[in-house]
Amino acid sequence: MTNIFLAILFSAALCAPASAQIKRVKSEESLFLDLQKTGLGALNEMDEKRKFLELVRLEKVKLQGKMLGDIYDNAYEYYRNGNYEDAKDLALKIIAIDPNHQDAHMLLEAANQLRGSLRPGLSEKLMIEDRFKTALSYYTEGRIVEAHTKMTEVVKLAPNNIKAKYWLAKMKEDLKEYYFQKGSSDYQNRDLKSSLDNFYAALMIRPRDTLVITWITRVEDELRQQKANDMLKAALEFYAQGKLKDAYEGLKRALEVQPGDSKAGKLLAEVKSELENGFLAAGKKLYGARKYPDAIGEWDKAKPYTANMAYINNLISRARQQMKLEGDEKKRRADEAARRARAEEEAAAKEEADRKKAEAEAKRKGVAIEEVGKKPQGVTEENRLAAQQHYMEGIKSFQNSNYDKARDEWTIARQLDPGNADAAAGLKRIESILSGGQ
Repeated sequence: MTNIFLAILFSAALCAPASAQIKRVKSEESLFLDLQKTGLGALNEMDEKRKFLELVRLEKVKLQGKMLGDIYDNAYEYYRNGNYEDAKDLALKIIAIDPNHQDAHMLLEAANQLRGSLRPGLSEKLMIEDRFKTALSYYTEGRIVEAHTKMTEVVKLAPNNIKAKYWLAKMKEDLKEYYFQKGSSDYQNRDLKSSLDNFYAALMIRPRDTLVITWITRVEDELRQQKANDMLKAALEFYAQGKLKDAYEGLKRALEVQPGDSKAGKLLAEVKSELENGFLAAGKKLYGARKYPDAIGEWDKAKPYTANMAYINNLISRARQQMKLEGDEKKRRADEAARRARAEEEAAAKEEADRKKAEAEAKRKGVAIEEVGKKPQGVTEENRLAAQQHYMEGIKSFQNSNYDKARDEWTIARQLDPGNADAAAGLKRIESILSGGQ
């Protein structure tokens, strides 16, 4: 979305031709000013937002440069055609957007000098000559930077002035030497940043000067080393305070600046090892306490610092397996407890039903409930023989018409052997006789 948005803005800015009129120039200016009011949209990550802001800033610079370049070309064209009023107006527009635009200031000053002149051609010639003399005066006084700036203005305002071009080329070489010497002096004074700026200024004048390039490489290396040393020192302080994560981040930045720094590399390895071991130990302690999700969280934290990712993944896998095993066992125990509870409830319900049934049966038979619940036991051989003996005694009594004695004998026989059918039949016979039957 961001790239599409910027592409649209670029397309709108670049579609205007270089020879656009004042109205078109104003449109481009408005486009740039509108860009400053553009919202950033929904960006969640801080790094993403920072990168986007930097991208917008760079695109603004590009867009502004292109736009102001087009406006300046129009202003210069007005100036060359003697339309100093319009040249002045456009120069003011440029300065309103970029107050440091040197060419716009130069054009504004020249337009103001020539505006209203009765003989603009002669006035321009006198103005150029005056600036040329001022540039030579600066050069004679050793003020090489000011001389070069002033002579550059002469060449820009009068591009066909051969004499000015000659002196500008001569001053350019001297200016390169000036910046080179200043850079060397700053280097001797250990002002590396200023030294580098001056060497780059010299390189801008002579882009292929090998000596300047060599010095730039040297100073940049020293600056990087100095920056890396500062970062290393800060990281060591964090390390001494036990702030391992801050030490780790500082050492990473130091190695980004100076990738070959062996001290930073060695210390970074030690800090990573300590961070990893700390997270591993914390995870194992939590694992021992059966706090598996927390243990996995600690082991995940160790991942950015480990050289053995397989080991950490194995620990995490084992913790997850143990979580599953314990979860399954917990579910099994819960299911078993529920099954036992249901069985006990069913047994209690059956026992209650049997009790009520026994009570009803006892009530129906008119006996104690304990008698109803008794189950017949098997007849021993001894009881069977004794029952048969009592049965025979009952026969003798029955034949002698001693019915009471016969009934007693057969009742005992039945008690000894409930399955003795002969004794049962004899008892029925006696009951029938005693009740008046035959």
